[in-house]
Amino acid sequence: MAHILVTAFNPPNKSKELLKVYMSKDKPAYPDFVKKIHHWTSMSSDGRHKVYAVYECPDDKIMETMKAISRRYIIYASVEGYRYYGEILFDAEEAMKLLF
Repeated sequence: MAHILVTAFNPPNKSKELLKVYMSKDKPAYPDFVKKIHHWTSMSSDGRHKVYAVYECPDDKIMETMKAISRRYIIYASVEGYRYYGEILFDAEEAMKLLF
């Protein structure tokens, strides 16, 4: 299984606006093969709210998953100051095997 980390930032004064988007019922659904396994929030060192979300998907569905995540997160980007990016995570042991 592959893991994708999405990191997002928003200014605190936009939190209520983002909550409205989050609670909206008309967001695109994730495909059945995408599973959200963690979702955390914190305050970044520069005072912005920071969110981490980890998704899991089959290795052969990484591109489809990235597209689905982007379709979902682009809605939040309509809120001024909101930024996000996704990263594919690699198991450290597996990554080391690639190097040696």
